[in-house]
Amino acid sequence: MTNKDKPFADKVAFVTGAANGIGRATALAFAREGANVVIADVSEKGNQETARMIEELGGRALAVRCDVSRVQDVKVALDKAVEAFGRLDFAFNNAGVEQKNAATAEIGEEEWGRIVDTNLRGVFLCMKYEIPLLLKQGGGAIVNTSSGAGVIGIKAGAAYAAAKHGVIGLSKSAALDYASHNIRVNVVAPAI
Repeated sequence: MTNKDKPFADKVAFVTGAANGIGRATALAFAREGANVVIADVSEKGNQETARMIEELGGRALAVRCDVSRVQDVKVALDKAVEAFGRLDFAFNNAGVEQKNAATAEIGEEEWGRIVDTNLRGVFLCMKYEIPLLLKQGGGAIVNTSSGAGVIGIKAGAAYAAAKHGVIGLSKSAALDYASHNIRVNVVAPAI
């Protein structure tokens, strides 16, 4: 089967947190289905490794350094995606960071900010700049990574749980905002 015969031929997927784990597995899955994949992560070494793996599958990849908590990084990464591939069809907003275990009143304000900035603000910033690109294509799909902690909460993890709960609410609202524009927004909530 050539790339042109695959379900996502000529489509473009933007995957954050793609340097390893779930993000890398998703980037590879998109490539196997024929999509061009933009690998966005703070780990340049991991980005390059994911890109190499995609190219070994016969796919096309673009690795871009992107800290999703920084608006300029998100804008530049998406600009590079469109410059390289001409469009955006799918986004998997997966980048995230873990919280250091601490009871709620013991979480430092800096730690709270680090978790919320990456795990919640990062998803918002990505969607803010992905959605206009999807609208230009007449629609598309976004999947955001929450967590089991975003559904039930976890002991010694209030910042993480709060951010991941927020991802679910943000995603539900965005889904309602853009359903009539042929943009699907969904959440995955992996657990340990």
